[in-house]
Amino acid sequence: MTLDLAKLLQSAIQYRTQFNYTHQVAIRPEEGLRVDYVALDIALGDLAKRVGWYRLGETPTPTDHDDLVAQYVTTMTAFFNVAARQTWSHLIVMNDDQLTALMAKRPAKSLSQQYLAIRHFVDQALFERQQTAFEHAWHLFLKWGLVDLKLTPAEIETVASASFQLTD
Repeated sequence: MTLDLAKLLQSAIQYRTQFNYTHQVAIRPEEGLRVDYVALDIALGDLAKRVGWYRLGETPTPTDHDDLVAQYVTTMTAFFNVAARQTWSHLIVMNDDQLTALMAKRPAKSLSQQYLAIRHFVDQALFERQQTAFEHAWHLFLKWGLVDLKLTPAEIETVASASFQLTD
């Protein structure tokens, strides 16, 4: 099974639009963009905290796999929201060949370097409005999940689809 990023992106956008309408969320576009980047930054940090590779000298706390997938999907959704607000949704979608090539990459030698690179590219995307930086961050994030964290496309899609269901 491949990861249908176009479908997930569309579902996330529809969910957010419906949520904002239902809860009468109104925000200026520029402030909305800043809020989306803050949400992405916090989600990335929360994901790193769950994985916990950086806690040197500490006994690792076992990470619940379901919690890890849920946090990965939360972070993925934050990427979707930034892409949609920036009108960079085309950078999210990848074809099967691109995803296969990404999944064939070797695990990162340093998760710290990978995490910091993602953060750097996200910051460049915000402050310098660089689409290519956002695309690099997105690809590194996908690799982090699919290669380094060994998450499967099926479990990502299942959790993401469930999270885009409005209950109100």
